[in-house]
Amino acid sequence: MCTSSNNSRSQDLKLLTRSARDILGTRQLAILRRGFDIVGDIGILKLPGELQGEGHSIAENLLGLAPNLKVILEQVGPVESQFRTRKLEWLAGEKRTVTVHKEFGCQYAVDVARVYFSPRLGYERKRIADLVSPGECVVNFFAGVGSFSVMIAKHAKPSKIYSLDLNPVAVRYHAKNNVLNKVRETVDLICGDANMIVSASLLDCADRVLLPLPGLALDSLATAMRALKRGHGVIHCYDFVGSDDRNEAKERAARKLMMVPESASFLREGTQARVVRSVGPCRYQVCLDICV
Repeated sequence: MCTSSNNSRSQDLKLLTRSARDILGTRQLAILRRGFDIVGDIGILKLPGELQGEGHSIAENLLGLAPNLKVILEQVGPVESQFRTRKLEWLAGEKRTVTVHKEFGCQYAVDVARVYFSPRLGYERKRIADLVSPGECVVNFFAGVGSFSVMIAKHAKPSKIYSLDLNPVAVRYHAKNNVLNKVRETVDLICGDANMIVSASLLDCADRVLLPLPGLALDSLATAMRALKRGHGVIHCYDFVGSDDRNEAKERAARKLMMVPESASFLREGTQARVVRSVGPCRYQVCLDICV
């Protein structure tokens, strides 16, 4: 099931509401709607403490209402560790965490318990792919299972994509996804620390650099600059920002960028900030499209 658009996201939340309508009250339904993702044929619930006891009933209803869903899991801990994994518990359906997620003509094999993958970034992945010009060389610092890299290779005509990631499990799934999507010739996959790999062997080679891991992206800007050909190109830098509204979130992200010591040497008027999604109350994921 593809959940790459706002419309799909809305449909997923309506499905969740239907599954819990006879179990929860109005206030509880509003809380429940904040945490639900569909990855392939796996539904992942994030239940607040007061709803913990209702998880199995909601999960069984979900399976009855959506034949495309085969597994319902509950996220019982935050995304953590350098590999950005999350602790999941089984609620209903088949007992597995591996699936294949489809969006915009791409397929991603994913183990949701061992790698990071967000179906909510589908539109953003396609947006970036649509910006890539024929013949570009792209370096993706935090590639994961290849969601951005595969999308670019599938929908654009880059000369080469260097996909880097520290998580060996994610790299193995990335390799599978390269085969699934027939992009092995375009994507060069490397397991290891992105900053070290770029500094050692990928300097002055890229037209475009992706820094899709908030928390590490700003710290990697200096290395990303060195990866660009003759210091010119585009960097897509992602960050989490606390804010009361979307416009203020963009302004705060831009201000955080200006506080990075290296920023003074490459910021131009063409740099733009856009809100990718809400990730919680008064908290947003923002992409800075930096033209250098």
